[in-house]
Amino acid sequence: MKHYNFADGTFDTYFRLFVEGRVDFGSYFDCVRSWLDHKDDDNILCVTYESLRSNPREGVLKIAEFLDAKVYPERLLANNEEILNKVLEHSSLKSMQQDPRRWCSERPKEHTPFIRKGNMGGWDELLTPIQIEILDSKMREICTEEEMQMLGDKY
Repeated sequence: MKHYNFADGTFDTYFRLFVEGRVDFGSYFDCVRSWLDHKDDDNILCVTYESLRSNPREGVLKIAEFLDAKVYPERLLANNEEILNKVLEHSSLKSMQQDPRRWCSERPKEHTPFIRKGNMGGWDELLTPIQIEILDSKMREICTEEEMQMLGDKY
């Protein structure tokens, strides 16, 4: 069952379908499990949103180091960090909110913006305690304790 036009549905209904994996791209939990199975592969870098938000400069340099330690960090830091500063500017929440069409198709004005607040922990404003418990339970079914810690406070 696909739900590309779910504007008239309730969040509770969508949440149930999401947990059951009956949404556009299937099960979120299967997707998470599939990449967690490769988290220690040499060609995989796991970076959390929280770590990028708390220290974007360090996050960008970590990604550059992963891509090519001999080339990219040096290029980012050259000329008084000119390229690094551009990357940080254009990947900032403020920049992304200025032109949301970079990230999604045109949305009606009454819809929630595609790029919302960008705060960490905003999920607790949207989910009920029961929904939070359901998500916690699903995540604990698919993750080890170590993986839960890697994903952060609230995956």
